Amino acid sequence: MVSTTNTVKPRFEGFYIEMVMPDRQDRCQEVVSQVLGDDWDIKAIGDNFTEFEVLLEDDALSVKQAWDKTYELRSRPDVVDVEPLFAVPVKEFKQLGKKEQQVSGGESKSLWEVIFSLLGKLLDLFSGGSGVETGLSTDNVDWVLKELKVLPAWEKYFPDANKLPGHGVIIAHPDTGYTMHPEIEDNLLLEQGYDFVGEDEDETDPLEKSDRELVNNPGHGTLAASVMVSPPKAQGNYDNNKYVTGVAPGAKLVPLRITYSVVLWSNRNLAKAIEYAADNGFHIVSISLGAAFYNKRLRTAILYAQKRGVIIIAATGTWVPFVVFPAAYDEVIAVGGSTVNRKIWIGSPRGRKVDVAAPGKGVWYARTVKENGELKYKIQQGSGTSLATPLVTGVAALWLSYHGRDNLIRRYGAEKIPFIFNQLLRETCDVPPNWKPNRYGAGIVNAQRLLDAPLPDNVNRSVIPPAFALQQHTPVESGEIETFAHMFESVDLDINSLNSNLAELMQTSHRELPQKLKEVGQELAFCFATNGELYEKFAASLTKDKQQQSQTREFQTLMPANADSKGEMREMLLNIGVSETLNHKLRN
Repeated sequence: MVSTTNTVKPRFEGFYIEMVMPDRQDRCQEVVSQVLGDDWDIKAIGDNFTEFEVLLEDDALSVKQAWDKTYELRSRPDVVDVEPLFAVPVKEFKQLGKKEQQVSGGESKSLWEVIFSLLGKLLDLFSGGSGVETGLSTDNVDWVLKELKVLPAWEKYFPDANKLPGHGVIIAHPDTGYTMHPEIEDNLLLEQGYDFVGEDEDETDPLEKSDRELVNNPGHGTLAASVMVSPPKAQGNYDNNKYVTGVAPGAKLVPLRITYSVVLWSNRNLAKAIEYAADNGFHIVSISLGAAFYNKRLRTAILYAQKRGVIIIAATGTWVPFVVFPAAYDEVIAVGGSTVNRKIWIGSPRGRKVDVAAPGKGVWYARTVKENGELKYKIQQGSGTSLATPLVTGVAALWLSYHGRDNLIRRYGAEKIPFIFNQLLRETCDVPPNWKPNRYGAGIVNAQRLLDAPLPDNVNRSVIPPAFALQQHTPVESGEIETFAHMFESVDLDINSLNSNLAELMQTSHRELPQKLKEVGQELAFCFATNGELYEKFAASLTKDKQQQSQTREFQTLMPANADSKGEMREMLLNIGVSETLNHKLRN
C-alpha cells in the first residue's frame, strides 16, 4: 500500500507558452530572456505555430518559483497563456497485482480508503448484490475475451487463419519499456521504438527501481502489452500452467519507454512519445498511465496526433478519487474497470469523464521479474485500469483492422477517425442492470457489436472533429469552477456547495470567486492534486452536510473537525510554499 504521506514532490520540467500571433518564436525568446534569462531553450510545438516549450533542466526551479515565473510571463504583451510543466505524482492506495484487502480496524486509514470501502458495501446493497451471473470464472485465462465478446468477433470477422485478428495495426505503447517475455516478443517492433528516459533507441525495461519515483513499477509495460498482442495459447512454460491471449494478437506493438513508474512520470516524455507515434504513422496510442494534474503541453500533443488519425486510449486511474490525466481530456477514450459479474470495479474512478469500461479485476497478464540478477517470466493475475485500458486498445485494433485504416481515411479524412471510433464504441457497449452511464461510462465494451455496427454516413450523420467539439464548453484545465467540479465529482455534485466552499477558502464573495479562479485557480487546483492531506480536508468540507454520509457512523468519526477548517487549509497552502500571487489572494 502506498502512503498518502509520501514526501515525493512534483518535479519542475519547463514551461508551456502560447503566443498571440503565429511564427513569433523571436518574440517568445525575447519575453523568456526578460523574465527567466538567456540560458533557456525554446522549441515550437503543435500545428498552430503559436505554442512553445521552454526548457532549461529538470528541477531548475522550485514549485513556488515556477508558479511565480508563470504569473510574470503571463503578464507580458503578446502572451496568451503560460503553464509550468511538472512531473506530478498520483497517490494510489493499492498497487496493481497486490492482493486486494478491505480496510480493517487495525490499519491506519485515509479518508479515501474508507470511502472506497464503504462504496463497495453500498454498491452491493443498492445495485443488485453480487451483480450479473455471467457464467464466467476468473480462473479461466480467456474469461476477459469472452466477457468482451472478442471470440465471436474473431470468428465472424477474421476467418482467415493466416491473418490473425488485428493484423495491419500498429500500437504505440508509452510505458516503462519492454522485456523479451515469450508472450509478447514476436509482436514487438523494436526497431521503431525509442527510450525517452535515456534518449536513445534502447527501450528495454531494465526492471530496476528509481530513487526519484514515488511508486516503482518495473515490468509494467510488459504486462499491459501482453493483454493487447499476446498470440493465442501459451508461448512458454510457466509454473502455474496459465497463459495470456491478447485481444488483437495480429497487431504489432512499438514500446516507447517514458518512465520507471506509472504514477510519477514526465508529462513532456509522454507528449513527445505521442508526437513520435503520430510522426511515424502509428495507429493507436495505449496509455496505462495517469497524472493528477493537467498539462497543456500534453494536450497539444494529443491534438497533434488526433489530427493525424491516431486513436488515443488511457486509464482513468486506480484507487484515486477522480479521473486522472490524460484520460480526463475529451479527446482521449477514458477506460474504467469492471468485474466478472459486470459491476464497476471498486478501485475504478467514477464520473462524467469515464467513457467506457472493460475488465479491471482478476485479469491475467504476463510479468517479467528480476530475481538475483536473472529474468523470470511469469503469468500472473491482477487488477487495475492499467489492464482494462489495453483490452480496449485491442478492441480498437480489431475495428481498424476489419475496416481498414486507409479505407477510413479515404472516406472520412484522418482527423475524424478517433471521434468516429469513440462514438461507435460507446454506442455499442453492453449496459448491465443498475449501471450508471454518467458515473461508470457508457457500458462494458462489446467487440462483436462494435464490428457489427455500420459506419456512419459521412453526409447524413454529423461527425464532429474533436478540435471543433472542444470549443463548445469550458475545458477541464481552465482553473475555473469546472476544474474543481471534476476533481471533487466523486465527493460532491452540488455546484452551489462547491462554490460556497471555494469562496470561503479564498475569503471572497460568490460574485468575485470566478475572477479569482481565473487568476489563481490553476495553481490552487495543482495544490489539491499534489497534496493528499489538503485534498482530503477540502473533500471533507464538501461532504459534511451530505445526508447519505451522515447516515454512516464510521464515516463520520473519520471526518476532520470542521471548525475553522478553511483557516487550517489556508495555513497549509501558505506553509507548502505557494506563489506570491496565490499567497496574496489567500490573505486578502
